Amino acid sequence: MVEAVVLGTVLCYLTVAGCYAGTRMRYARLRAFGPRRPAIGAEELTPLELGMLAGGNQRMGEVALAELYLSGRAVARGHGMVARPQEVERLRTPPLCSPTPCTRLLDTRLPPERAVSADRLVRVAAKGDPATAVLWRLRRLGLFFPPQRMHGIRIVRRSAWYLQALIGAAGVLFGGYAVMCAMALPDERNDIVSLAFAAVLLCYPFLLYLADRLIGGVPGAVAAAVVVTAAAAPVTSGRPEPLPALGLFAGWFALHAVYRLTGGGLGPRTRAGDTVLAEARAHLERASPADTALCATALLGFRELRRRSSGHRPPRCREFSLVRSFAAACGHGLGSPDIGLGGNCTGHGGSSDWGGDGDISAAEPHRPHQD
Repeated sequence: MVEAVVLGTVLCYLTVAGCYAGTRMRYARLRAFGPRRPAIGAEELTPLELGMLAGGNQRMGEVALAELYLSGRAVARGHGMVARPQEVERLRTPPLCSPTPCTRLLDTRLPPERAVSADRLVRVAAKGDPATAVLWRLRRLGLFFPPQRMHGIRIVRRSAWYLQALIGAAGVLFGGYAVMCAMALPDERNDIVSLAFAAVLLCYPFLLYLADRLIGGVPGAVAAAVVVTAAAAPVTSGRPEPLPALGLFAGWFALHAVYRLTGGGLGPRTRAGDTVLAEARAHLERASPADTALCATALLGFRELRRRSSGHRPPRCREFSLVRSFAAACGHGLGSPDIGLGGNCTGHGGSSDWGGDGDISAAEPHRPHQD
């Protein structure tokens, strides 16, 4: 029985790895024949459009939430909640400081009398009509592929990831089974060991939660299962399951490395979109400090703003520091990878940046033609 399970799981691993490699090659060919030179420059895109270009609907929603904060219409209340500031609560019909349609949508969804989850506001912005308008504008400009071009890649890659996640979920259940086997030892001299593993079994849900906070997604849950299975393996050495299970866990993480190396979430951005994004990173300064802070939010996202150290030189403006503080106050749950466009998959535990094809830092920036 154990041999059959191991063989079947290995065959699933090989199938999923083949899907990852095949979709990556198909994606590379699609980008090779797609638009290369952008029709516009980065300075002609709004921060919301840059957010959509860099990380999809989720990132655009984060930019809209940051803009709502900078306009003085929202503050963080802790534990991932956002509310109106006290001085605005006394004014039932305050003027809207930002004309952006997406920000206006968030402003109408934020009641004056209670706090709302920041993640909920981001989802509202990501699924609203303004996000659809931004998406189609980027497609018309040749910065995104049309949806039908990415359909096959998205279906195959997402199906492969769901199969891998299903195997990971089975591994999480096996981790609990391994702890139960270690707890139910027949030898009465091992009462202390049994009690210790009973405590581990009771703490297993908390360990899964902690791994989700530290690592995120399905990889975090599988890592927690590896820890408890490895702890139970010496005690249950007489059973045939734990050691092969550890080998399958190692194969699961090797498969996840293949997923990341083949591009992770393959987004719909063309090479022309990569060029615009590289230009935006090279020339971050905008006309106003608020626009500069919002462009930095679009390029980095809330998750990266919270843990930003010294990778790129941050803008030297007060507004950017305020946005970083706001992103930290919104909590670690905000800024998860986008699951909307172009083959992104939920729960892979990575960043919210889309995978590209090659180094975009050397991309040729847009230069308007002189008449």
